[in-house]
Amino acid sequence: MAFKLKSPYDKQTTPIYMVDDEKDVLGRANNNGTITINNRIDDPKQLEEVIDHEEVHVDQFKRFEKSNGKKGLNYSDTSIEWEGNSYPRKNGKIKYKGKWMMEGSKSFPWEQEAYKKEKK
Repeated sequence: MAFKLKSPYDKQTTPIYMVDDEKDVLGRANNNGTITINNRIDDPKQLEEVIDHEEVHVDQFKRFEKSNGKKGLNYSDTSIEWEGNSYPRKNGKIKYKGKWMMEGSKSFPWEQEAYKKEKK
């Protein structure tokens, strides 16, 4: 007879680092599977929202790897890869649907997915 044990602990496997960052940057998901959070955040609720948001991006990176680039998110210094499409990236902006927009814009589908998670 087999049985499963459920851990009594919250299973957080994503390494999270508190760092000095630009004032307007709350957090960053890195495609190496880590998250950096601006150490200026002192509101626990905001901290939880930022972590939830960035964890979505980490999951998007994992989907990218598992699908050989057909699904999910990845990035380099010069481009963003999303759901099999490539978008140029430079000077803190991404060219999406013919327009250069600031990184982190809520117009990007990968950001929309992350903002939805934040509100739950």
